[in-house]
Amino acid sequence: MLCISHRIISLFCNKSCHFTFICNTFSISSQYSRKKKIITGKPYRTEEELAQKFIDHKLIKVYAGKGGDGRSSFLREKNRPMGGPDGGNGGNGGNVVFVADSNMKSLEKLSPLYQADDGIDGGGYNCFGKNGKDKFVKFPVGTYFRCEDGSVVEDLVKHGDEFVAAYGGLGGKGNRFFVTNTETVPEECTPGQPGDARVFVAELRTLAHAGLIGFPNAGKSTLLRILTRARPQVGDYQFTTLRPHVGILHFEDFTQIAIADIPGIIEGAHKNQGLGLTFLRHIERCRFFIFLLDLSEPDPWQHLQTLRKELSEYEKVLSERPSIYVANKLDLPEAKEHLLDFTNQFKTEFGEDKKLVLLSGKYGQNLEELIHTIRYFYDEDIRVNQMHGMTSPMRW
Repeated sequence: MLCISHRIISLFCNKSCHFTFICNTFSISSQYSRKKKIITGKPYRTEEELAQKFIDHKLIKVYAGKGGDGRSSFLREKNRPMGGPDGGNGGNGGNVVFVADSNMKSLEKLSPLYQADDGIDGGGYNCFGKNGKDKFVKFPVGTYFRCEDGSVVEDLVKHGDEFVAAYGGLGGKGNRFFVTNTETVPEECTPGQPGDARVFVAELRTLAHAGLIGFPNAGKSTLLRILTRARPQVGDYQFTTLRPHVGILHFEDFTQIAIADIPGIIEGAHKNQGLGLTFLRHIERCRFFIFLLDLSEPDPWQHLQTLRKELSEYEKVLSERPSIYVANKLDLPEAKEHLLDFTNQFKTEFGEDKKLVLLSGKYGQNLEELIHTIRYFYDEDIRVNQMHGMTSPMRW
């Protein structure tokens, strides 16, 4: 303080030292100040970059730990020269355990190889070896595992579900284990058993209550952005969405309905044409479907028939699930021209059993009607599950 006050006084006394005072003050302040770190948000990534990061199937090899060897040992002490056998058993090998974690959304960061720790060998003085540490591997909820022959061995459908993928080998026995009335000084000991070695194909299927199904550029991403806080890329060209997106529709009673935006399905998708099977697997777990149709196309009714056929050809059960039918893009002149013919064909095919929601996703026309319909299907699904003994509904 004394030094700074002296400089201030000298400033008013001598104008010539004005520049020197400013330079010295700046050097002192910069010496004791620290630069503030600029916290930036997540780097922006395009839909193509995110699609490369989204991996929904992966080949994984797991090796459980080997059991520790048993020990053949005899006790020798000063006052006990013939103490007898004291070889301990080896520890068991560690297991490889798969765990479902709701915080993971992709198989991107998973390694292709996981190995648990081996058990420790037994020691003298009846010391047992330490068991190998289990290896826990986290997977997204909705991951199921296939063996090399294609059979499904496990399905992780809830947060916290566990599956022991490979069991560790048992530890060997020390010679203390083989002591009997007739054999008091055995020298026999056994080695530890090897752990399991298995190969799995992990495949991820998106978990959601409702699945948006439609041809490319039908307005699925636009509708998902309106209903939820999800922000999939939107464009006026086909195949804008290259990976599934999931958004949450919130209600005042704290009910949350997960809606999945499945990338566009084309004719022949069940034969793996286009990106067929890559996306069809993600709709298998949806409780009900929302068919979104573009009325501005020349033949929207044919689009609906094609979508239903693709689901039936891929898995017949999918075509029988509850569905909501939405006619989108009513704000376009072409859609108004096709509206009458489409509604007549819809009533002729389904009668009054199915409800058609007319919508303009761009301007939010009849959006409230669609929200009430989604809630009705959600409540009806819970009611049906409770009738079959499923008291806890699927929660996101």
